[in-house]
Amino acid sequence: MSEIDEVQATIHERGNGLAGVGEYVVGDDGNVYLVIELIGLRQTGRAPGVGDWQLARVVLADWSDIPDDKEPSCSATLEDES
Repeated sequence: MSEIDEVQATIHERGNGLAGVGEYVVGDDGNVYLVIELIGLRQTGRAPGVGDWQLARVVLADWSDIPDDKEPSCSATLEDES
């Protein structure tokens, strides 16, 4: 896996806990990504309904890679690295 394939993202907890390394998240582009590294500390939502978030490095995955019992529980806002 090369660094070119990696993207930095902010993962957002949506009531089911925050994704960890090796878990899948749904990107704001509709694709699914595998979390390969968590960056820094988990941040609390700071307001009702906001949810916790954390920076992460993710790589593009395929929906068929996800086992039926491991549906992504978090979303991810991808950072533009262009």
